[in-house]
Amino acid sequence: MGKITNSEQNHSELFIPWPDKKSIILMAILFAAFLLRLIHWLDVHHDPFFAQLIMDSQEYDRWAMEILSGNWLGSQVFFQAPLYPYWLALIFTLFGHSLDAVYLIQILGALVGYYALYRAGEKIGGEKVGLAAAFLAAFYGVFIFYDVQILKESLAVTLVCWLLWVLLEARQKESAILWLTAGWLSGLLCLLRENMLIVVLFLLPLAYRKGGKLLLTLKKSSLLLLGVIMVLLPVAWRNWIVGDVFLPTTFQGGVNFYIGNNPHATGTYQPIVPGKEIPYYERTEPIRVAEQEMGRYLSPAEVSNFWLKKALAWAKANPLDFVRLQFKKFLMFWSWYEWPDAVDYYYVKKNSLILKLPIFEFGGIFLLALIGLWLWRKRLKKLLVIGLFLCAWMVSTIIFFLFSRYRLPAVPALILLASLALASLGEAWEKRNWKKALFLTGLVFLSLFAPRSLGYQPRMDLVHYNLGLVFERLGQLDKAASHYQQAIASNSNDFLSMINLGNILARRNNWSAALEWYQKAAATEPRAEGAQVNLGRAYIMLGNLEKAEIHLRKALKINPQNIEALQNLTVLLAKKGLFQEALKTNQQVIQLAPGWPPALRLRAKLLKLASPQPKEKSRKK
Repeated sequence: MGKITNSEQNHSELFIPWPDKKSIILMAILFAAFLLRLIHWLDVHHDPFFAQLIMDSQEYDRWAMEILSGNWLGSQVFFQAPLYPYWLALIFTLFGHSLDAVYLIQILGALVGYYALYRAGEKIGGEKVGLAAAFLAAFYGVFIFYDVQILKESLAVTLVCWLLWVLLEARQKESAILWLTAGWLSGLLCLLRENMLIVVLFLLPLAYRKGGKLLLTLKKSSLLLLGVIMVLLPVAWRNWIVGDVFLPTTFQGGVNFYIGNNPHATGTYQPIVPGKEIPYYERTEPIRVAEQEMGRYLSPAEVSNFWLKKALAWAKANPLDFVRLQFKKFLMFWSWYEWPDAVDYYYVKKNSLILKLPIFEFGGIFLLALIGLWLWRKRLKKLLVIGLFLCAWMVSTIIFFLFSRYRLPAVPALILLASLALASLGEAWEKRNWKKALFLTGLVFLSLFAPRSLGYQPRMDLVHYNLGLVFERLGQLDKAASHYQQAIASNSNDFLSMINLGNILARRNNWSAALEWYQKAAATEPRAEGAQVNLGRAYIMLGNLEKAEIHLRKALKINPQNIEALQNLTVLLAKKGLFQEALKTNQQVIQLAPGWPPALRLRAKLLKLASPQPKEKSRKK
C-alpha cells in the first residue's frame, strides 16, 4: 500500500470526522433530556400554576420587569438573592416578556450542565461513569420539574455541575485560572443561594495536596476566594450605595436562621408572623417585628443580627431541643419525599405524562449513591471533591430550614456517586460477570421503583389554597371559593383559606357569612392580625361598632403598623362622630403609607366633616 500524499492528507482534513461511539451516546442522552423536558413543558403549560405565576415565581417576574423598566440599581438593600431576577431581566430584554423563552433557555442550560456533569464523571472514573452521570441527570424527574419553573433552581443546578467539574480539573492540573474560575462559579452560586457562602469555606481545604508546598496551597485557596470576591464585590458596593451598609449578598441570613431554629420551628418554612408568607411580607415583617421589639429603627445588618441572636439565645437555653431539631432536619434532607413549596411536585406529577414514567427520583439516586460508595470504598480519595461538596451543602442547608428545592443543588454530587454504581453495572455485563450484573440490575430496578412504591401524595391543602389564589386573581371567584373550601376540607387549620373565603363573601356583600369565616380563622390562629382586621371590618358593615373596635384594637396590639386596621379604625371613629380622633388615626396611616389613595380620600372627607358648617342665613319675610 502506498503512502498517503500531503495533498490527500490535506483533502481528508476538509471532512468533519464521524463522532466516536462515546460522543454518539452522549448526544443521544442530551437529546433525550431535551425531548423529555419539551414534552413535559407542552404537557403542563396550560396548568393554572404555569399559566399564572404565584409566590416566589411571581416575585421574580415582578422584580425582573422592574429592572427592565430602568430601575436596575433598585432602592433597597437586597433581601432575596438577586442573580435570578437579573438573569430573567436579561432574557426579557432579548426576547420580550416571554416565560416560554425562559423555559427554553433553562432547558438548554440544563443540557450544558449535564455535559459538565459528564466531564466530571469522566474525570472521576472514566467515560462510563461520565455517561452514567449524564444519563441519571437526564432522567431525573425533579430536574425535569424545576427546569420548567420560574425559579432559580435550574440555573443553580447548572452552575453546580460546572463547579464540580472545574474543581476536579483544578485539583489535578494545579491551574491558577481553574481555581479562579471555581471562585467565580462559587460567587455566582452565592447570588442564587446564600448558603453557598458556608460551602465555600468547606471547599478551601481542596487546595491542599499531600506533599505539596504550603505557599502553593495558600495561593490556590486565595485564588478561589478571589474569584468569589470578584463576583460579590459589585453587589456589596451596590448595597452600600442604596443602603449605606456593606453586605456582599443579602440580609436575610439571620432571619432564615431564626425561621429554622425557634420554639415553633418544624424544619420547613414557617413565616415569622402567621399568615404573612408572601415575598413582600417575608421582607417587611422581620424588619417591623424587630424594630417594634427594639423600639427603634434598625439597619438591614441589625435586623439580621437581631434574629440571629434570638435564635442562638433559644438554642443556648434549649440545647436538647436544638439538637433534636437539627437531627430532624438531617432526616428531612435525606428523606425521599419532595418537601413542597408553592407548587407541589406530586401534584404536577399527576398531570405530566413524563413525570408519570418510571424515571429516577431522589430515593432512587440515594440508593444508587450508597451502592456506588460501597463499590468505591477502597478509592474514596478520588471522591473527595464530591463528598466534601455534598456534606457542605447538607450542613449549610439543615442549619436553616428545608424545602425540596433547597437540597436540589446537592443532587449533581449525589448523581456522580450514583453513576459509579450504574457504570459498574455496565462493566459487569461487558465482562460477563453474570452474578454481579444480575445483582446490580436488581438494585437499579429497586432504585427506580422503591421510591414510587411509597405512594407520596400531593399536599392538597397547599395545592387548593394556591389554586384559590390563582383563580381569585383571574376574577373567577366561584372557582376560587371552591378551592378554598377544598383546602379547608384537607386541613381544618388552614386559616388563610378561611380568611380568603370570607373575603370573597365580603366582596359579594354577604357580610354575615363572611363574619363566620373570619371568626373561624381567628379561633384557629389567634396571632393572625388579618383575621382580627377583617372581623373589625365585618362588624362595622353589620353596624356593631363596639365589637368592631375590640377586634381592630386586637389587630393593632399584634401589629401597631397595620394600615388596614388603622384605616378601619378611622372609619369606625368617624361613624361614632369622633372626628378629631379619626383625623389623628388617619394621620398615622398617611405616615406609614404616604400617598395611599384610600387614606387621602378618607382624610378629605374627615376634614370636611370635622370643620364647622356655616349656619344658613334666614330669609327675610
